[in-house]
Amino acid sequence: MKNLVESAFQNFIARESLAEKKIVLMISGGVDSTVLLHVAAKFLKSENLAILHVNHKTRAACDAEQIFVEKMCKKLSIKFFVQKLAKLPQKNQESWWRAEREKCKTDVLKKFGATRALTAHHATDLAETMIWRLTKGCGVSGLSPFEISTKPFWEISKSEIEKYARAKKLSWCEDFSNLNTNFERNLIRHEILPVLRKVTPNLEKVCVAESKIFGAAANFLETKLPEISENKILLTNFLALPEILQTEFLRKIARQIPSSSEIDDCLRWLQNSPQGGTQKTIGGTPLAFRAKILSWK
Repeated sequence: MKNLVESAFQNFIARESLAEKKIVLMISGGVDSTVLLHVAAKFLKSENLAILHVNHKTRAACDAEQIFVEKMCKKLSIKFFVQKLAKLPQKNQESWWRAEREKCKTDVLKKFGATRALTAHHATDLAETMIWRLTKGCGVSGLSPFEISTKPFWEISKSEIEKYARAKKLSWCEDFSNLNTNFERNLIRHEILPVLRKVTPNLEKVCVAESKIFGAAANFLETKLPEISENKILLTNFLALPEILQTEFLRKIARQIPSSSEIDDCLRWLQNSPQGGTQKTIGGTPLAFRAKILSWK
């Protein structure tokens, strides 16, 4: 009988038709990504796999983690790519990390001739993300936060992945910065989720199911939104929308996920006869109202 982790991976590969495609795996060396590498190497051809390791250069252990991943790749005869990040900015560090990793991924996909990069995000990550986004205000689509076409383990809890790693006697690197609760995600992981599991022991399973529902609801709302290809809309047409669609419209045109207060401020502005020439910002996107038209850049 196949175990949960391997079954999830094989079902994912079959569903996404990736068995004969070139794939990049994002591997940090932690337990989750080490399991992803182990399972991928078991079921896919080594010549179709490449590893991208991003060395954040933020801790003394970063170089050792890079060496650890490189050795795994050499042992498995899998192509290894590494990208070392520049000096960390003082502000918005997590956003900067995400943006830099995305640039690295795009570059390696092109070099290797692959169209898909897989990550080891799992259902516990999903629960953390949903809770974090809910506390910031994220709308319907924000509660279905994963691009599941890149995440074979998204319906599996971290505890299942750790159980698999122990059963297979795998080695991995521990990133002790993940214990730092000054980062909001770590605070949720270590202090909020354990309390929620006392209320809902199968928390990850519930979050996966709810994420699917929110995703379906977001897709339905998407079909009801007006065309926005010209980056403008008549204010009367905007105001004719139900308020839920007004909210989703503003979220859609925002460059970044806007806060609830930004959404509320923009709705008050637009619903209360704004003066021509006035401006606002939503999720980093500049809005302007002139000649009865709402436009954005």
